[in-house]
Amino acid sequence: MTRESVDQQLDNSNPHVDANANILVAKNDANNNLISFSSQHNEPETSPTQKNTTDYAVEKSNGMNYIDSTCTASDSSKLSEDSVKCTEKEMVADPTKKSEDEENSPFEVVRTAVSNTDDPSIPSMTFRSHVLGFFFVCLISFVNQFYWERDNPIALNLLIVQLLCYPMGVAMAWILPTRTWNLFGYQWSMNPGPFNIKEHVLVSLMSNASAFMALTVDIFAVLRLYYNPSFPLWAALLLLLSGQLFAYALAGLSRTLLVLPAPMIWPSSLINASLFRTFHEQQDDISVNQDTEFASGLRPRSRWSLRWRPKLLTGMSRTQFFWVCFGFSFVWYFVPGYLVQVLSTISILCLVAPNNHLANMVGDGKQGLGILSFSLDWSVFSNAFLLSPIATPFWAACNLFLGFVLVFWIALPAAYFNNLWDSATLPLYSINVYTINSTEYNITRVMRNGVFDSQAYEEYSPLRMSLEFSWVYGIGFAALMSILVHIVLYNGKEIITRVRETKSKHDDIHGKLMTYYPPVKAWWYLVLLVASSAAGIAVGIGAQIGVPWWGYLLSFAIAIVLVIPVGIIQAISNRQPGLSLVAELLSGIVLQGIPTGYSILKLYGHGSLAQALSYAQDMKLAHYMKIPPRQVLLYQLIGIVVSVIVQTCLFFWLIDKIPHMCRPEGFPWVCRSTNLVYSASIIWNLIGPLKVFGEGSPYSPLLWGFLFGLILPIPVYFLQRRFPNHTWLKHIYIPVILSGIVGLPPMPPVDFPMWFLFGFIFNFVIHRYWNAWWKKYNFTVSAGLDSGLALSGILQFLALTQNGVKIDWWGNRVDQQCTLSKKPWLSP
Repeated sequence: MTRESVDQQLDNSNPHVDANANILVAKNDANNNLISFSSQHNEPETSPTQKNTTDYAVEKSNGMNYIDSTCTASDSSKLSEDSVKCTEKEMVADPTKKSEDEENSPFEVVRTAVSNTDDPSIPSMTFRSHVLGFFFVCLISFVNQFYWERDNPIALNLLIVQLLCYPMGVAMAWILPTRTWNLFGYQWSMNPGPFNIKEHVLVSLMSNASAFMALTVDIFAVLRLYYNPSFPLWAALLLLLSGQLFAYALAGLSRTLLVLPAPMIWPSSLINASLFRTFHEQQDDISVNQDTEFASGLRPRSRWSLRWRPKLLTGMSRTQFFWVCFGFSFVWYFVPGYLVQVLSTISILCLVAPNNHLANMVGDGKQGLGILSFSLDWSVFSNAFLLSPIATPFWAACNLFLGFVLVFWIALPAAYFNNLWDSATLPLYSINVYTINSTEYNITRVMRNGVFDSQAYEEYSPLRMSLEFSWVYGIGFAALMSILVHIVLYNGKEIITRVRETKSKHDDIHGKLMTYYPPVKAWWYLVLLVASSAAGIAVGIGAQIGVPWWGYLLSFAIAIVLVIPVGIIQAISNRQPGLSLVAELLSGIVLQGIPTGYSILKLYGHGSLAQALSYAQDMKLAHYMKIPPRQVLLYQLIGIVVSVIVQTCLFFWLIDKIPHMCRPEGFPWVCRSTNLVYSASIIWNLIGPLKVFGEGSPYSPLLWGFLFGLILPIPVYFLQRRFPNHTWLKHIYIPVILSGIVGLPPMPPVDFPMWFLFGFIFNFVIHRYWNAWWKKYNFTVSAGLDSGLALSGILQFLALTQNGVKIDWWGNRVDQQCTLSKKPWLSP
């Protein structure tokens, strides 16, 4: 492979695929010239030697009926929909032809994104996939855990791996020797040929094994920091490994219902499958000449459209543009990350009126409402709570931001400054829990021998929360019920139909192609499930966590019972009900008084269930991409083991090395999520939901959230059916609106408007007026900025912070910008 071929392969890959586009693929004419155009009526690429009459085949879809049409264009130089004359005949009318359903998926969305062919001779488990897989699982695990504890955490995801892995794989195919080695009778080569799609998928699956690890590490961080300072590293490693392997075994045992049936689509996997295909299948690169689009009528000219475009920003390949974004992000993050840290959150109201209490509470972007606050830090725009603004569809971003504005900027200040539930005697925005005297809750005052003491609780104080913190639970109750009602209304019939079709359409073309590869035996998963469960119980009891053996069995049962119904809902509707609240409610009722019980129920009841669904989705992606199942098993297990070791060891090392870790004095290592887990363990398990939300508590009205969640989606559903032509009404999703506020806290308030602003610029303005540029560079911008920031932050920590090299000046005193925002509005 030459350098020129490598560059051409990189340039021709395009990460954007429109799954809703109907592609019209033309046959070659007599001169072997190809004409192709899409349903958007692009001008075809024609050759001067083309004849005036060209025959081509068109594949259309109309519901579930597929038409084979022979069409003739009278003038190929002016090819358009009106000049095409077609004679159609039903495919099924010809008994010599096979039914389309036998040769492809019975679902159009799958046919659009996934190839119905396979080449078993393509090598997948290669030296390159081993090296790249191990590199990326270490990189993703380290970066995600490292930044998870910082004030503005970021998260590298599967998309980053897909984008970065491809050029590295192509470079390895260009550099590595092609010599064949003979080892114990087995012949292998470091470079078996061009970097292929199956290697790419395996690397991505291995690295994605650490997707939810940072969340589960928080559980044992709480044990180490707040309940048992001597909690050993080995116990955390073994328990986390037990939880991850239990989740993987659960996903494997569920594959006959969640992975193999054709009706279990897993829509998110189709996006990844489309991206893999665009990297590895020959396609024409997107032109960024918008004048051609305007001339062809593809896109109307807007008064906002620029007639000039700098060649620097339009003539680059996607790979070149990635490195430009990477370099800019790497260099710039030294400014808000080290030199001038106040640029991470700039509160205008606090700067204008630093001694005004109200201005501080309204304007603080960290502990207040964040009004008129902004940021120059990319980790605020692309944070781990909301993920990349570029990857979120604009309609979804609008729903999320609407929920944020209605609750956080309108309802919350109105209720707080009117002292609802005596909330004005507590900070406006906090993840801590308090006494009735507004002091932080001291758990040692209500515990005896590690468990809850009811008499001590009565003598000490009832628990109080900030108003926003309490509302998060009430809105969470409503969001949980609303998504269930939404799924019933919008996807109920489809789910029932798909479940009924599970047996009849179990073997679509993808299932048939996968029969070539040896399957993973069910008893392998069963052995793994039993072994991981037994190990978890043994280690937990040996480490004296304090949870009885039946508490472990209960947490296992929660995951086992819910994995199939919740998995079916997610596989069909692409929505997952709120699993965290289910585990918290059960743990609070059954294990009330044992605060460490929260850790076990959260690990196995919620963490393992969510991770099992993630693994099942990855298995479906491997099924679509025709990856041998036993290779998937090996790569995912390696990814699980490596990610557990890297993330757990890294966090315990950070605890030992960083002074005041997870405390305000340890900024930026404030551990927002870890402190939230600590507060939740007090609310749900130490004191319990019956006391916190029960009769006599000021927070008992929050239980009405369950009823509101049941009702709210119903009128929206009927309004959408009554007025189907109102586009804006079709994009209102009550579960998405409610879920927008659930992450506050621990997310800093400034993150939300900054995230929405960047999404508006890219996914509305640029997408609408510079669509070709958006298609070519959109995902590249996000990947480059995220990657540059990640490397820059790690370098700053290792080279500067760890060696005590600090700059002490006003620009780095982030806690002095809004000094009055943490003070309650009223005195207790």
